[in-house]
Amino acid sequence: MKRIAFIMLCLLALGCTAAKNRHDSGMIITPAELAEMNGAQVENALINGHPANYFTLAAKLFSEGNKQEGVKWFYVGQIRYRAYLQANPSLDPSGDPALFSSLMYTVGTPLNGYIGGDTDAWMATIDSAVQWHDGHPDNFLDKDKNQAVYAAVLSGLDSLKQYIADNKDAIRKEREANGLENR
Repeated sequence: MKRIAFIMLCLLALGCTAAKNRHDSGMIITPAELAEMNGAQVENALINGHPANYFTLAAKLFSEGNKQEGVKWFYVGQIRYRAYLQANPSLDPSGDPALFSSLMYTVGTPLNGYIGGDTDAWMATIDSAVQWHDGHPDNFLDKDKNQAVYAAVLSGLDSLKQYIADNKDAIRKEREANGLENR
């Protein structure tokens, strides 16, 4: 739990730091702001806001014990943030690219550590994230105008799923050797 509290503090700090680099129409929400929102407001912050918002939601849900749902939002965040970065290759490396790397480490490490313990759930969670992404607009980075970028990102997730499917036993053995839980 201390690690999750640390992650939430990092998200708050990163959100404040990144605010100067945010897209004009895309707000970055802090964990405190997220806690005050109702479901409709959260969805609005996701589809209209900065892709870092998905990581904030993922960390919040995971820390509250809703781990599977947290991982889903982590993967939705990856889809949308990776697409944004690929569509904007000339971004200042100390801005959004650095924020994404920090979020992948601070949020991604415990979430990936958890979901890797059940490869079937891992693949299903990726499918759920893609399904949500496909069914909802992205007003931060227009999906229609960036179809090729999104296709490349989604292809990467398909490759990850194929790797997981092809290496279930090896993943379990590696986790066991590293002292990680398999479920």
